[in-house]
Amino acid sequence: MASRLWLNLALLLLLGILLLVVVYEPGKEIKSPTAKLTQLSPETVTHIHLQRVTGKDIELVKVSDNQWWMHNPYHLPANNFRVQSLLRLTQADSLSSHPLKDLQPATYGLDKPRAVVTFNRTEQIKFGDTEPLQQRRYVQAGDQLHTVVDTFYYQAAGSPTNYLAHNLLPAGVDIVKLVLPDLKMVRQEGQWQRTPPHAELSADASIELINQWRHAQALELRPTEIKDGKADIEIYIKSQPEPFRFKLLQTEDETSLIRLGIGIQYIVTDEVYQRLLSLPAAETPADTTTP
Repeated sequence: MASRLWLNLALLLLLGILLLVVVYEPGKEIKSPTAKLTQLSPETVTHIHLQRVTGKDIELVKVSDNQWWMHNPYHLPANNFRVQSLLRLTQADSLSSHPLKDLQPATYGLDKPRAVVTFNRTEQIKFGDTEPLQQRRYVQAGDQLHTVVDTFYYQAAGSPTNYLAHNLLPAGVDIVKLVLPDLKMVRQEGQWQRTPPHAELSADASIELINQWRHAQALELRPTEIKDGKADIEIYIKSQPEPFRFKLLQTEDETSLIRLGIGIQYIVTDEVYQRLLSLPAAETPADTTTP
């Protein structure tokens, strides 16, 4: 009886040792959590300022949970996808870090940073040179020197138009008047009045054309020196005294609309261009005659 008790105790002890081996895996290296550049979470950021040696400063402001606006150098809706990509910098992995007080900032290009991103007007991340072996980017966050993947620098150094939404008009605008080269439409008492009238087309054709403008998107945005001149298109918005004014520009290679007053060129497809400039044609009824 005593021998069986000892045997059971030995088996329990062996089982406990095996459980310890499985859980703690002796000899396995325990990795410490990867350090992040800041303690900020992207959701708490409401203001971003980008200062670059390659161009104008950029200011981005969060106006709602799902929408950012650029306030400088343009005052237009921002491209939320681009902004979210930049916000990931707050939680970027530090691939290596060292106290900056023991180093010479000029050695890493941080005495004259290539770009500086400031979140919420307090947290700054400065971009320096790249280290020669793995082409990681030197950055300063607080009093630490870090290295990070280089993609964040190219996001920060991009053109301001990269951070703009591709919509030709801000979301949710209430169009009350549309002036095109060959058509004028005015909303009166909830009905669209057309000049010329195009009596062969239904009222739905007017609504569809307006919706084309409300949802149209460009393939690409570029800055342009053309900021003034005679507009080919004017779009009047409710409770807004000045219309959106566009100039048409067509070349052998591309079609675009230039937003006058701010100097942005919206590159569009030929299909979008045609849908924006004319009422949709009435559909021809299908021939149901039995042969």
